[in-house]
Amino acid sequence: MAQLKGASIRRFLDKPDKSVRAVLLYGPNESFAHEAAQKLSAWALGKSDDPYAITKLSEDEIKRDSAKLADALAAQSLLGGPTIVWARISGKGADGAILDALAGIERGEPSGYLIVEAGDLGGSVELVKKFGAATNAAVIAFYEETDAERAVYAKALAKELGIPFDRDAEDYFLATLPPDRGLARQEIEKLALYAHGLGRNVSVEDLEALMAAEAESALDAASLAAAQGKAAQAVESLARIDALSGVSALRALLRRLHQLREARTLIDGGMSSDEAIAKLRPPVFWKERDAVAAQARLWTAKKLNAAYDVLWTAEMRSKTAGAPQELIAADAYRSVAKLVGG
Repeated sequence: MAQLKGASIRRFLDKPDKSVRAVLLYGPNESFAHEAAQKLSAWALGKSDDPYAITKLSEDEIKRDSAKLADALAAQSLLGGPTIVWARISGKGADGAILDALAGIERGEPSGYLIVEAGDLGGSVELVKKFGAATNAAVIAFYEETDAERAVYAKALAKELGIPFDRDAEDYFLATLPPDRGLARQEIEKLALYAHGLGRNVSVEDLEALMAAEAESALDAASLAAAQGKAAQAVESLARIDALSGVSALRALLRRLHQLREARTLIDGGMSSDEAIAKLRPPVFWKERDAVAAQARLWTAKKLNAAYDVLWTAEMRSKTAGAPQELIAADAYRSVAKLVGG
């Protein structure tokens, strides 16, 4: 199946073609690719309540044991149905195993359903070409939204969640949202919870107070320390949080890294670090601007990709492993902090 484009993407995600048993999702809009992977895995799972029907593999896991991907695709779930294998990659280290799995699917060998969630691959990359040429595979590229598209989405969601704004407050809030749709949705949902108990319209002053409180929270202090390479300080900040949610801690650090990735892109495009920080959305709290500017100079694209992989693996562990979430989060913060000096 050729690469899907335009309206055919929505049609496929709403009603996937049953002949397709391998899907490659890639592009700069990683949030859209992740949402599509979630939707496809839910469709492939159907009504099964087998918790082991989905096998999630990171790039490092595939590189360490290339047979793991093929074995997972060939396995049967506990309830007798095929397994769904969701591989998340950011480089080329797992290409060989994935292409071997695709070739097997084309021959009709494994019975599983393969979802590959990749990063910003180029259209000439071999994975894109091979999946696009395969009979039983599909390829979808997800690109960044325009500012206008992001605003339409955010306004619609805020209206759906019943957030009442004062004059100018909605525009102010929209300007502070991150470009990543998944992170933007989290911020809108968080404001909806706040607005629900407010009893009046949300004002600009409310939004400014929320930003200040968030910037000074222990979780922000922990993610800031990790991004600076201060492992001990990051873990100490996490330890001060009562009833810490490991997944929330991991996503706080992910937001920090998204911020640094945006800054790094602007700097590589010719801006000074101060100019790049001033352009970031949501805006960086004034007390953190110097620290974030320094971090942006430290973090390269290679280090950021490695950090994303650490956090993704940690989130998978926190949902499946027996270890406490807070310990998994602390280990991830240490690992990310060590990358700064790597």
